Amino acid sequence: MQPRLHFFVQIQKGKGMNKFLKVGLFSATFLFIGVAHAVPLEDAMKSLAKNSKAFEKAQTVELAQTALDEMVKATQLAKQNKPKKLKNLAETDVKIIAYEAQFNLLLNEIQHAQKLVQENKLDEAKQVSSKFDEIKKQGHKAYRF
Repeated sequence: MQPRLHFFVQIQKGKGMNKFLKVGLFSATFLFIGVAHAVPLEDAMKSLAKNSKAFEKAQTVELAQTALDEMVKATQLAKQNKPKKLKNLAETDVKIIAYEAQFNLLLNEIQHAQKLVQENKLDEAKQVSSKFDEIKKQGHKAYRF
């Protein structure tokens, strides 16, 4: 029997296709795992940026509180999902401790803003939020690639 061409690969009946599928599935699995690991951190960062802007634009205490609540969730998620270059380091490594400290600092500032919002001091809370950007710049300088 004459071999047939399939996806630009010459396949003998019953031999090459199985190997081709196995290699393809194996490769796709590792690609998916790599992408899936990066997604929670990326999503958390996008949520932080989106809700930081929402907080800045908030005209009511309710809208401000909702944005800050989402920022707390995103901060905690980002802290748990380390970037690829920190992924294999021990929890006691100086770089891991510094990474988590950035998010602890951000979380403290968000909680401070939440307290002010709960006290109906929205304008004062927005002034505190200028520290959000400072922390973001420091974190991106150290950990963004």
